[in-house]
Amino acid sequence: MNDRFAARAVARAVLAIGLVLAEFPARAAVLDEQDTTRLAGITEAIQAFENDVGSALHNLTPDESGQIESYAYVELNLEAAHERLNTIFMLVAASIYMDSASDQFLVLSVMYKQLLTPSKNYLNEKKDAIASMAAARPANKVFAAYSARATAIIGDRAIPLLDELYQRIGALQR
Repeated sequence: MNDRFAARAVARAVLAIGLVLAEFPARAAVLDEQDTTRLAGITEAIQAFENDVGSALHNLTPDESGQIESYAYVELNLEAAHERLNTIFMLVAASIYMDSASDQFLVLSVMYKQLLTPSKNYLNEKKDAIASMAAARPANKVFAAYSARATAIIGDRAIPLLDELYQRIGALQR
C-alpha cells in the first residue's frame, strides 16, 4: 500500500513539474533578439560618444591640463557605463539562446535580483557625473552638449530599457 501511495505521489510530482516546465518556455521567452538589438544600439551610441570625447581629448594641448582632466573624466564615465551595459547585453543574449529552461530562469533571476536595479543606479551616477562637468564649466558649450548627449543616451534610452527588462523579468519571477 505504501509503495502504491509513494508511486502516486511521485507521479503527481512529475506531472506537476512537467506542467510547470511545459508552461515555462512560453513564459521564459520574456527576452528576445529585439532586446539585444536595442542594447547593441545603445552601446554603439555610447561607443561613438566615447570616441568623440577621446578625439577631443587628444586634440587638447598639454597646457590645457584642467580641460584634459575634465574630458578624461567624461570619457571614463562613458567607458564605465558602456562596460555595465555590455554585461547586461551578454546576459540577455545568453538567456535567449539557452536550451535549458531552468538555466534561462537562473540567468533571468540573477539579472532581476542582483543586476538590473544596481545597474540602473550606476548608470544614473555616470550620467550625473557627466552632467557635473557641465555644471562645473557652465561657459563651456562642449560639456553642456556632453551632458545633453549623456542624458539622451543613458537617461532616455538605457535606463528606461533596464526598467522595462526589470518589469518583464519580474512578471516571470512572480
